[in-house]
Amino acid sequence: MNDKKNQKIYSDNGFGFAVQIYNAPLKKVRGQWVLDLNFEKYEKAVLIALSLKPTKLTGNEIKFIRNHFELNLKSFGKRFGDVAHSAVIKWERFDDKPTNMNWACEKDIRLFIVNELKPRLLRVAYTNLEKVAPSKLSKISIDTNDLLAA
Repeated sequence: MNDKKNQKIYSDNGFGFAVQIYNAPLKKVRGQWVLDLNFEKYEKAVLIALSLKPTKLTGNEIKFIRNHFELNLKSFGKRFGDVAHSAVIKWERFDDKPTNMNWACEKDIRLFIVNELKPRLLRVAYTNLEKVAPSKLSKISIDTNDLLAA
């Protein structure tokens, strides 16, 4: 019996929002098919994808970013726009909808992610983010072939 397989498209909600994974490696654990990825590389790939996504960030995505960088509500608010922790709570309560934060603050969050994880990508990210993101939603997609190169 084969306990490993690849799935062409796999949807993962483990970070609190949907991520589509292409060429997802799966393995069978206790009769269940689960992702067989290097979690650290996967998490970083999701963060980079969030920083470059062509639509506004959602509340769940903001919460994921804040938690990844181990920032409490107050520190996150102070770092990104010098806003009160209550504003961060409001952003996160948008759940799967785009937050109401201003574009300058959101752009700062995105550039912070890129600078922390892939500083060489910063110039490209800044150029792409100079345009205001559209208001419609988009899902994050990760191709596991890209994780092997990371």
